[in-house]
Formats: sequence, structure tokens, C-alpha cells
Amino acid sequence: MLKNSVRLLLCIFILTPSFLMADEPDPVIQIIEKALDEYKNQDFTNAATSLDYASQLIRQKKGEALSKLLPEPMEGWTANEGKSQVTAASLFGGGLTAERTYRRENSTVTISIVTDSPLLQSMIMMFSNPIFASAAGQFELINGYKGIVSYEGNGGKINIVLNNRFVVTLDGQLVTREELMDYARKIDLKSIANLP
Repeated sequence: MLKNSVRLLLCIFILTPSFLMADEPDPVIQIIEKALDEYKNQDFTNAATSLDYASQLIRQKKGEALSKLLPEPMEGWTANEGKSQVTAASLFGGGLTAERTYRRENSTVTISIVTDSPLLQSMIMMFSNPIFASAAGQFELINGYKGIVSYEGNGGKINIVLNNRFVVTLDGQLVTREELMDYARKIDLKSIANLP
């Protein structure tokens, strides 16, 4: 009997957090509902502000998803935590960026993923025009996606466009071309391309 009671209490203890989490309202839905109430009350200014705020929260969630797709450091390297940033439309055309920097002594590789930015169009045009692309660097196929690699001296840059929606950029200083390519190959480009 005591064993059964302990099991029952254990089950309740384990399942209670999931029930509580299911009842927790989503902050985005809460804000959108608030905006709807404000709109119905003809409080247009606050309704617009609430919707802007909800939109910002959605972009933050997307940025967190992007940050999780930045690779772990290669052996012998360290890295900071991946971070994401939503840029307002008034700055650089707006958009969403996730970034992580990898270090080994004086060598650095910074990987950034940019999406939802009007500035992507210029990069996409460059990829679709072989004349511009060849001036920017050398074409390389990286995990099945087209990349442009420019390397000179002891540093370089790789740009990869995914589904005309994401630009992945690697910027390496005091690294070999192969190290830069190794980091590019570590990125789960397919998962990034499939993000909603």
C-alpha cells in the first residue's frame, strides 16, 4: 500500500510541471489578443505598438532557433555562446542575425546567419550573376549548397546563400583556407534552409 502511494505521489510530482506548462499562456498570443482588444476599442496606436512587440518576440524566437544551429567549436578551439539580434528596419534595412565567434590562440572564425533583411537581395543577385560572383571569389559546393570563397594571405571569407532567404557568412582571421572550409562544412545548412 505504501509503495503504491509513493508511486502515485511520484507520478503526480513528475507530471505536475507539464500540466502547469500546458496551462501557461504563450506571451505572443497574449500580446496579439491584447492588440485585438485595443483595436476593437479603437485604440489604434496601442494596438499597433502591441503588434510590433509581438512581431519582435516572434523574431527573437526565430533568432534563438538560428543560434542553436551554429556549430560547436572544432577540436582545440573555443567559442562564445551563439547570440541573435533583431535589427530594426531603420538600421541596415533590418533583419535577423545569429552569430558565434570561435577562437584558437590568435586565430578567429566568426559565423553569422542573416535572414529577413532587404540587403539579402544584393547578395542573391551576386550569386545569380557569374561575373559578379567570380569577382568576389571562387565557387565551392559546401554540403550541397553554392558558396563563394575568397581567401588571401592568412584570412578569408565564405558566403553561402540558402533558399534565397538566408546568407551564412564565415569570416576567418589567421586561419588556413582548409580550416575555414572545415568550419563551413560543420554548419547544418540543410536545417537552416528548412527553417520556417
